[in-house]
Amino acid sequence: MRTHRLAIAAAAVLVAAPAAAQVPLTPRALGMGGAYIGVARGQEALFLNPANLGLPNSPHWSAGIPTLSLGLGTRGIEPGDLADLLEYNDLSDAERDALLAEIPEGGTGVDLDIRAPLVALQVRRFAIGLSYQTVGSHTVNKSIVDLVLNGFDRTKSYGIQNTQGGRAAFWDVAGAYGRRVGPVSVGATAHWYIPRELVRSALVDVDTTYSVISGFTVPTDIQVTYAGVSSTGGSGFGLDLGVAAEPIPGLTLSAAVENVLNTVQWSDDLRVRSVTLDRNDYQNGDPEQLLTEYDDSERAYNPATDMVQPWSRLADSVLAVRDQGLPAVLRAGAAYRVGTGTTFAAGFQTELDESPAGGLWDQQISLGVQQRIPIVTLRAGFATDMEDGTLLSGGLSLGPIQLGVAKVTSGSGDSSRSGWIATFGLGGRSDTSMP
Repeated sequence: MRTHRLAIAAAAVLVAAPAAAQVPLTPRALGMGGAYIGVARGQEALFLNPANLGLPNSPHWSAGIPTLSLGLGTRGIEPGDLADLLEYNDLSDAERDALLAEIPEGGTGVDLDIRAPLVALQVRRFAIGLSYQTVGSHTVNKSIVDLVLNGFDRTKSYGIQNTQGGRAAFWDVAGAYGRRVGPVSVGATAHWYIPRELVRSALVDVDTTYSVISGFTVPTDIQVTYAGVSSTGGSGFGLDLGVAAEPIPGLTLSAAVENVLNTVQWSDDLRVRSVTLDRNDYQNGDPEQLLTEYDDSERAYNPATDMVQPWSRLADSVLAVRDQGLPAVLRAGAAYRVGTGTTFAAGFQTELDESPAGGLWDQQISLGVQQRIPIVTLRAGFATDMEDGTLLSGGLSLGPIQLGVAKVTSGSGDSSRSGWIATFGLGGRSDTSMP
């Protein structure tokens, strides 16, 4: 008997969820723990502070094609346990019991943050770019994990609480310009945002089936209904403003507000999908077939009839956040270059409002160092959310290849989270720079 991977169907495959710490858009930024706003030059200034385009020592041209930043985290369990949870068919009964014991009473979850500047190009004081981002999260009730691992047990109760998630995804077409005005440089980035999908999903109903056995009415099965409501499409624009200066040679001071103006709205045309699993499905079902059934069930959300369905609260949740747009983010930092090829940097960022596309951390302080040596440039960094979250990172550049990796932890006990962020990119820049 092959037990169905409900953990995938209900938590990952059916909605693919997402939100690790503040995932930087470039490998160099991650390698320095996010303390990069004072260091960024060329095409990287497009995503951090357009005013840096007007600073001295900016390259005549630079390009990045492509870059991928991926943050994956888990709640209540270590990331290594996630692989066991998804591949539990290979576990012994003792290993399954040990895995279930690791999961806190509040359940477990997965956070995923993907940021992909697919192309970025800078020529003198201008920069343009195209990026894709998706962020969200999904949690799973411990009783549902027990159902997955051990099958239906009539002596246990199974709840739908805390088995839910969401995702926000959008495209960003950006163009920036920076120039010096007296002793400072000022800049602006205009964004054309193309919202792709705003999703809220959850286990919305657990219905127990009873049978009469030996004169007693006993539970013999449960039917679990999983549903998702999504808003697909939308439109909006954003504006970033920044200022930067080099008061003394080697020292850069830089600050910017991302989305100081923002008009992003997801569509109010909602779609709904649902699938109901019974004992046969979660013990012998085919995950791909169940996913197909879930996808094939998609239809327009009808308030007149769906308002009495258990997934109506998901629609209310989507409509409640569709107008929140993207978060306004304040960034500030400093960087100092010394003659040994070493750069020290510090940075601060904070989200100024609520958004379904916000990061896990509302605020962050970062410290980083970069060392240029023959052939390779090495980086290291540290960041904190000023509460219980920490990030340790490292990275390197070898010719056009850019790499970065970080370990993220936050919380403690049942609310602990841990994960990894990794970035990879290809880029190049001119050997000459502007005065």
